[in-house]
Amino acid sequence: MIKKKILDNLVCPDCFSNLNFIENKLICNNCHKEYLIIDDCPYFLEKQGKGFKESSNDVIINKLKVFFKKYPFIFNIFYYTLGASAVGRRPKKAIRDLGENKIILNLGSGIRSVRKDVINIDFYPFAKVNVVADITKLPFRDNSIDAAVCESVLEHVKNPCVILQEIKRVLKSGGLIYMSVPFVASFHSSPEDYYRWSKEGLKELMRKEFQEEEIGIRSGPTSGMLSIVNEWIAIMLSFGLKPLHQILLMVLTIITFPLKFPDYFIYKFATSQNIAFGFYYIGRKK
Repeated sequence: MIKKKILDNLVCPDCFSNLNFIENKLICNNCHKEYLIIDDCPYFLEKQGKGFKESSNDVIINKLKVFFKKYPFIFNIFYYTLGASAVGRRPKKAIRDLGENKIILNLGSGIRSVRKDVINIDFYPFAKVNVVADITKLPFRDNSIDAAVCESVLEHVKNPCVILQEIKRVLKSGGLIYMSVPFVASFHSSPEDYYRWSKEGLKELMRKEFQEEEIGIRSGPTSGMLSIVNEWIAIMLSFGLKPLHQILLMVLTIITFPLKFPDYFIYKFATSQNIAFGFYYIGRKK
């Protein structure tokens, strides 16, 4: 069955009214809109995204990502070994003092699970997703959530401030937020790619809605360097052919991934933030 703590805090994302749980549906008391429940997962979107556009420069890579997301164990091996170095504080560590009775959201989760009790929200019903919804219109009550995690999502939305305002709306007073964003990272569409933030830029982005507790490098400078160098080599050797460019980029990523291990030692250097792949932020709702 759907976790009780999910149902108890769900509201209609259009009018924020209460929902009635009837068989396999949630029905709004006010606007009477109906939302299906499929395999214990509420669907607040009629059309779910795939995570990429067919016209994007990295469509082959994204198709492979979607395919392997059907097999979370294999996908996670690729994600953590071939992806950017994960040297900074992890979200699991950021929420370790919050008990399983707390309500924690993972926004734009994909198939990644921070902790078994965390509610995963995505616009596509990947494995481990608990609620299919638009994170710009969260189907949760005001001041009802204890913590929110948002990893590598803000760069993919047109208006990040809308997401932050929505997170603030649902968080309880003093509720915790964990955010991670890219800085020196090549283009990656899911389905689009709009923004990058320096450490100071991330501080400024979060300043209005949240009180900072901690900020640091999430993925180090070697990962940032490899992201750009591998992309440059693939561009040079592919002669403008998109399929060849993506194949070369994947091969180069596999070949060079051992080179990122210095990040686990140098990420603490103050100068590493100059070309860090990305940063994390931990704060509280003001």
